[in-house]
Amino acid sequence: MVMAKVLFTENVDPTGPEMLEKAGWEVVMANRDAGIIEKEIETAEAVVVRILDLTPELLARGKNLKIVSKHGVGYDNIPVEWCKAHGIAVTIAPGANSQSVAEHTIALMMALAKNLAIVTKAYREKGFAAKNSAPGMEINGKTLGIIGVGHIGSRVAKMGLGLGMKVLAYDPYVKSVPDGVVMTSDKDEVVRNADVLTLHPVLTPETKNIIGARELAMMKPTALFINCGRGPLVDEPALIKALQEKRIAGAGMDVTWSEPCEPDSPLFAMENVLLTPHYAPATRECAMNVSRVCCQNVLDVMAGKKPEGLL
Repeated sequence: MVMAKVLFTENVDPTGPEMLEKAGWEVVMANRDAGIIEKEIETAEAVVVRILDLTPELLARGKNLKIVSKHGVGYDNIPVEWCKAHGIAVTIAPGANSQSVAEHTIALMMALAKNLAIVTKAYREKGFAAKNSAPGMEINGKTLGIIGVGHIGSRVAKMGLGLGMKVLAYDPYVKSVPDGVVMTSDKDEVVRNADVLTLHPVLTPETKNIIGARELAMMKPTALFINCGRGPLVDEPALIKALQEKRIAGAGMDVTWSEPCEPDSPLFAMENVLLTPHYAPATRECAMNVSRVCCQNVLDVMAGKKPEGLL
């Protein structure tokens, strides 16, 4: 006997959906099809969402909705307060994608520091002489500046320390950080001193454009900028201008204001920019972890238990 219906707005790893099916749920995979979503939400008790925007108008169609479960941790695509006001639980999957995103952050940092994209291209074009075309930067002894030291930022901090970096961090909402991390209450101190600056706060009205023209002007001209959080954490036009004018050395971006990034974006045209398509969580391990946690949240809410990551 089918207990209830769960609507997945986008495809996810089968680990979670199989859990729900074994528990007797009807599972509907919409694969971003607006027609399917609008129809099926009317009789769904649960919605699992990745990055698709859920509007109050859409959610209002779901007369039976009990939970919106986020496949991930960023909930800027969910009207949380509207959901709470209408008795709909909202959950996230804290920590489930942290390792993959932290590793991607470090991968972008290392690739930029070693000019891998530039040198690979030069090798194809001019042969072995490419070895002298773009001297890289050693990471050991450099300062890693982190804004946001939660599940992901703290892992990035540990990895930076393991690479012999000094780690300077800013986060007014955390009480403890890994041993060896220097915390400051002054965001500008992190920005000014970072050889590599990386962003990991949750996107809120307070953190939107937390890095803008003012902060970019403070950065070292040799500094690298990394954003594997959310596109609107940085003023993208200001960042593009700083990169074009070589006021910072390079950027690694897994997120942009528009997703997908517009094909004619200047970010694609700059050799000192590495741009990936919200790819940081795209590992087999992460896909299984997030799928499992977000679906367990559905089961817990429907069973009257307190779920993990309840907002």
